Amino acid sequence: MSEIPADANVSIFAKNEQKARELIGQLGLKQVPGISRVTFRKKNNQIYAIERPEVYRSHGGNFVVFGEAKIDDFPQRLAQAQQEAQTAGPGVSTAGADAISKDPQSIQADMVAAADQKKVSEVTNDDEGVADETGLNKDDIELVMQQANCAREKAVKALRDNNSDIVNAIMSLS
Repeated sequence: MSEIPADANVSIFAKNEQKARELIGQLGLKQVPGISRVTFRKKNNQIYAIERPEVYRSHGGNFVVFGEAKIDDFPQRLAQAQQEAQTAGPGVSTAGADAISKDPQSIQADMVAAADQKKVSEVTNDDEGVADETGLNKDDIELVMQQANCAREKAVKALRDNNSDIVNAIMSLS
């Protein structure tokens, strides 16, 4: 019997799995490439994960998954990640730690400050004066203003830049 080299990519299947694969091949299922992990969640929030699965799809949209299913304990992994973040040092904080500790009044104040800053930037950008609307449909200008939530001058400029294409004008302002 010859030996398999250590760096070879060889899969050895059990007898029942080999029979199942042959039957799937006869059903005409297509293999779906590029899937690195599949997870299933049961009603009691128990999660099964299959690493490096082989996934096949039928014409009707049903999937068949081959691989070794392992129970994935997500809360335990989350607790372990938080513990590692705490041991990393006092200067390092997790991304959501400060957001959770904020009270509603400070969140509201941050949102108001961000909205005021946006209004100030819009006012400083609208120093162009009256735009020339000749050759443009007034309904198109109104539609762009309404959809992009911008000033009339910005809508006219966007329509001119995009050769009166409404969709591209709206997208350039969004």
